Amino acid sequence: MRFLYIFLWLSISIPSITIAQETKVGEARASSVLTIDISRIARETQYGQRVFKDFENAQSELVENNTIIQNNLEAEEQSLVELRKTLAADEFRKLALEFDERANSIRKERAELENTLFKIRDEKISELLRLSIPFLRELMLSYNANVIVDRRNIVLSNPMTDITEKAIELINDNLGDGTKSSD
Repeated sequence: MRFLYIFLWLSISIPSITIAQETKVGEARASSVLTIDISRIARETQYGQRVFKDFENAQSELVENNTIIQNNLEAEEQSLVELRKTLAADEFRKLALEFDERANSIRKERAELENTLFKIRDEKISELLRLSIPFLRELMLSYNANVIVDRRNIVLSNPMTDITEKAIELINDNLGDGTKSSD
């Protein structure tokens, strides 16, 4: 029985030991699994930095416009408060209701604009990742790896399997900030 237990344990553990072995290739190690930090690709490549800068600029402009709109609405609301003293209750209620509907419509529209900015940013980052696939494939093949896994999905790994720096360099060399058309 003890022999059977040892045999089962060895048959289960030996394949995983074999799979996890790494061999040295240049300055990094070859492994069947490589890791990459996708969020760093998005933040640290020239392309990703441009996308985030464009997003921040658009968001700042939106906030500026929202502030102006909010100030105008507050001034209009204050005018309504002053008009309340001179208007009949029914007439004031009608104006107040119209104001509330318009203000809510404006707030909804502004929230939709903000959501659109986030959506555009996310689409552009997805495009960066899609355009990066050939370069990631090139790295994967150069390391004789079978798969590249996002580091955010890993509990523990050997730091030598991380190709993020090389990927950023390769993406920057080939895509730049993404504004040049590839003819």
